[in-house]
Amino acid sequence: MFRKSVQPLMAFTKASLTGSSIHSRSLYSASALGLEGYEAYREKTRTQHLHNVDNFKRKMRDFVSSSSTNMIFTEDLKNIIHLIDNTPEDKQLLKDTILRYNQQGKELRFGNYVFGPVIMRACHHLGDADLALDLFKGAGEDGFFDQLTSYQLLGDMLYEKGRYQEVRELFDSIKSRQIQGGRFPKHCITLTFAACYKENTPESFQYAMDLWKELNAVGHIPMRKATAFAAALALNHGKPEIAVEILGTVLKGNYVTVRQLKTLALCALNRLEDVVPIFRSVLEVKGPFEKQQTFCREVIQRVQDSVKQTKETNDSTMLQDLERMIEFLETNGQIVNETLDSILCSEIVSTAQRSEGKSNLADSYNTRGGRYQQQNQQRNFRPAKKYQQQRPGLSEMN
Repeated sequence: MFRKSVQPLMAFTKASLTGSSIHSRSLYSASALGLEGYEAYREKTRTQHLHNVDNFKRKMRDFVSSSSTNMIFTEDLKNIIHLIDNTPEDKQLLKDTILRYNQQGKELRFGNYVFGPVIMRACHHLGDADLALDLFKGAGEDGFFDQLTSYQLLGDMLYEKGRYQEVRELFDSIKSRQIQGGRFPKHCITLTFAACYKENTPESFQYAMDLWKELNAVGHIPMRKATAFAAALALNHGKPEIAVEILGTVLKGNYVTVRQLKTLALCALNRLEDVVPIFRSVLEVKGPFEKQQTFCREVIQRVQDSVKQTKETNDSTMLQDLERMIEFLETNGQIVNETLDSILCSEIVSTAQRSEGKSNLADSYNTRGGRYQQQNQQRNFRPAKKYQQQRPGLSEMN
């Protein structure tokens, strides 16, 4: 199903948003992926096996040998996952232990520990996407990695390594198998649009647009960051009209990425009169505690170029208003040197949902088995008074 993709040589136009290099970084932060929890449990496990780690590994190598009849228990595999080092021998031990554990038969398992997400976190910790992919292909058919978190972690590793085509192939696998009853998990969708944007090829553009149409047909509303990636990709491929339509699905259009992408699209469509209200909304002072809204200098430069071109044939009041607004933005310190691409590709720091019934990407989706926090008490806790709920991490979703 998966194959290594050749990194394209991106030839960007003047209007192109992305200055992305072949090398990337994780789209989700370590805390959002639960890597901090894994590392904490890893240290705890090593402390428990103090001065005995090498002996334990040798014992497990004997247990997984073809001649051995010893069983691999759940606790054995948990310990291996948290004790492996970044060596070929330890990675092979992890593969062999998972294989033997699966071969023993599900009827011998009485616990509900979910291994998939934890194993993927171990691979992420080691920085080894190839190991994660090998394990996924080897044990995935047995349902060992049938958790959305496992797919998300694997996809994030592939994205970080610049293997964008494989991110798309992974998403196709999620859709075809309807993991945990869903064809369109929001975080996997965001990651897929991000990969399409970074790949920036005609093939990835067509894939993204087909996916957008599919989501629209079933009434699925992607996360705002996914919407921004889709719109930015449309702009990069000379389709500002598509970008405007995509951005029109965002209810609040004054988020930093949305308003700037819309500004670029309107400039490309020679609709400068529609840029005026965007600038005006940013210049309005709504209170002393209101966060100052900014524009990237590259976006302002694009507006200025469009104004200059238009003034050659039309010296209207509207164009003069735009020039004055740009002067105000500069004076007020609302033009920044940060690129729009860097804002768009910034790490998602939090995926937490405080509303009851919502899950966190850092947790496992099936059971408490793969979680590092004590959840039994949380599961039985019900607040006596309802407080106003607020979704954290909105700034990271811009």
